[in-house]
Amino acid sequence: YGAASVFARRIRRLERAADRIAGGRLDEPVVDRGRDELGQLADAFERMRAQLARLDYARREFIANASHELRTPIFSLGGFLELMANEEVDEPTRREFMGTMQEQLARLEKLATDLLDLSRLDAGQLTLELERVDVARVAEALAEEFAAVAVSSDHPIRLERPDDRVEAVADETRTLQIGRALLENAIRHTPGGTAIRVTAGREDGRAVLAVEDSGPGIPAGETRQIFERFRRGEGGHASGSGLGLAIARELADAMGGRVELESKPGKTVFRLELPVAAASVAERLPQTVS
Repeated sequence: YGAASVFARRIRRLERAADRIAGGRLDEPVVDRGRDELGQLADAFERMRAQLARLDYARREFIANASHELRTPIFSLGGFLELMANEEVDEPTRREFMGTMQEQLARLEKLATDLLDLSRLDAGQLTLELERVDVARVAEALAEEFAAVAVSSDHPIRLERPDDRVEAVADETRTLQIGRALLENAIRHTPGGTAIRVTAGREDGRAVLAVEDSGPGIPAGETRQIFERFRRGEGGHASGSGLGLAIARELADAMGGRVELESKPGKTVFRLELPVAAASVAERLPQTVS
């Protein structure tokens, strides 16, 4: 009877812990020092509570960050429109205002696109047009697209591509989107003067697009969380919604590939690995996956 009473009290503690978690109270840990099956269940509850607490914290951080990301361009656009409507603005100043307004609109568009992609991924409604994609051509397009940004931010980009053609089975638009996220991350989170290398090739039977920088690297404690949704880098270079790398990894997974990270002081490499387009699959391309 005594043993049964002790066991029942442990079960009731777990029940109360489950009720707390269900009610959104995630600050109190789930503790059971037993080594039996009930103790293992309590450990599982504690892992679930800790993960939910991290997600809840990330959600609240994201709401604050997204609000800032939305508010800043909206206020900026409103200010410029008011000036143009109420003040005598000469042509050079007007052109300058228009350029800044276009930049703010681009910020809003990117945030809206990221949120839409995220909702489609969660709902399983993202459509992919799988076809033969020349990875080297994608790398070249990325280097050209970011050439002006690289010059203005003092991040020289070096392109390295193979002599032979390397084709992957992928959605070209989404592959470019992943590459943009990796390049933008390298530029944003490294100091001026940091060189960036974009490479394309074939490794271990996979088509690979890699972005390497010679910056300070990512702290060891952050490498596992770097692909989490809403995760933003620490320090003065942190900006954005924190969705780019998370979406990049999920898009790669949806195409049968993966995004890998290798980082140490002086070298950080993000690698997009995709299935190689073999001759045996030529007759099945293009195709649509949703």
